Amino acid sequence: MAGAVKETFLNPNDYPEALKGLVEDYNQKLVNSMGIITGLAKEYHTIWLVNRKTLELELYRSTGEHTVSGLLALASRHKDYTSFIKAYVSNYVADHAEDVEHSSRIETVEEKIRDGELYSIEYLRIDEESRISYHQMAFALAGDPETAEKFILAFKDVDKIVRKHMADKKYLYEQFSIVNALSRDYYNIFKVDLQTGNVVILKLDGYVTKGMEGPGEKQYPYDVLCSQYINDRVYSEDIPALRKAMSLETVRKKMKETNEYVSSYRVHDKGEIHYYQFTYIPINPLDKSLGILAGFKNVDDVVAGAKEREQLIALAETDIMTGILNRGSGEKKVTALLDEGASGMFCIIDIDRFKHINDTYGHDVGDKVIRGIADILKDEFRKKDIIFRLGGDEYAVFAPNVNEECKGKKLIKRVLEHIDGLEIPELKGMKPTVSLGAAIVAHGAATNFDEVYRRADEGVYKSKNNPDANTTLCTVLYAEDKKE
Repeated sequence: MAGAVKETFLNPNDYPEALKGLVEDYNQKLVNSMGIITGLAKEYHTIWLVNRKTLELELYRSTGEHTVSGLLALASRHKDYTSFIKAYVSNYVADHAEDVEHSSRIETVEEKIRDGELYSIEYLRIDEESRISYHQMAFALAGDPETAEKFILAFKDVDKIVRKHMADKKYLYEQFSIVNALSRDYYNIFKVDLQTGNVVILKLDGYVTKGMEGPGEKQYPYDVLCSQYINDRVYSEDIPALRKAMSLETVRKKMKETNEYVSSYRVHDKGEIHYYQFTYIPINPLDKSLGILAGFKNVDDVVAGAKEREQLIALAETDIMTGILNRGSGEKKVTALLDEGASGMFCIIDIDRFKHINDTYGHDVGDKVIRGIADILKDEFRKKDIIFRLGGDEYAVFAPNVNEECKGKKLIKRVLEHIDGLEIPELKGMKPTVSLGAAIVAHGAATNFDEVYRRADEGVYKSKNNPDANTTLCTVLYAEDKKE
């Protein structure tokens, strides 16, 4: 431990009776101080103790790793905290240096830690060889808030644990901005092995699921962690949709279709609703067997008022790729109308041979097909109609008050004609086709979303097995089956 401060306990028996109380107080302060420092030492590579009166720096711990040498050299020239921090920010902070310098002013630090809280500042660090990585400074009182004479200044290379677990070092270097972005914006980051379903923790600054330890080598089963997190944290109305959205099966499917899977959901915490977001990205899109990164963050931090919150609600309900509703929000809206006894036509639209399109022409072209068909659905259906993406290559639409087969078939025919005219240059003349099934619900029919979905899905299955392309079968749920 290079240059470590050595502090030892005093023996009360070596002092007069009148001073024994002071000696015991000193020993207790040292216990508190060393306990805090020991906890930080597990994660932080360099730790100083700063005298709160003189602001003199005393080195407590350094690991001798790559990022430490510059810190030690800087501290040898700048003995007090104020000049050291100013020089450090000037030499090493790569972005928003003024904000970092302001956040690390002694007045700000003292304000943040005075009640015994840990205060941290995160920033992009640039080293002597122009390499950029994500780092953190942390501050805490070295002892009891009322008596602590020193505070702790600790440094951590946040990206180190991320880099340690990346298999493809060359590709990671090229994609380092992605890793930095995740480290900077997301509280919790995991590496997920899609083949085994095992998870390794890379960053854990937010909510900690029961049984989890900090970043390291330990592996956890994804399905178990996912289930526990959802049960403990997620708002009850969002649980069914999120179970499907975060399931390993869904994530595997998404990673075959796209290089970024993002969705929003709500968390119920201490009586309040907060909006969260998860992001899944491959470590290397060219070789997804290397695993993926999963990041989780609270997006309430960027919500400044009622208007922004409304926009965030809309974002949480929206499928990112297509701009239409996502499955969870679409299903809720349809369920609410059916519970009110509304009539209408429910359709399921499934892209034919979509895997062939992805395998032959690439996922980017497949994404264009998905967006193109979504745009047609938005154009052909009314604003009051509920259009949503079921996931992958499937969509659903509920058109209220379209309760006659002739009207339904006329609308479907128009939609299919426009899909037949969809032009994707990269397909080189190939036309995307769909299979569609529909169920018409008469006013007041005794039904629910699952039953309507089942009827429409049967229509999709029959359509796919019909020799005539793009056909649909309508089934009718009659009002005679009203609830008593």
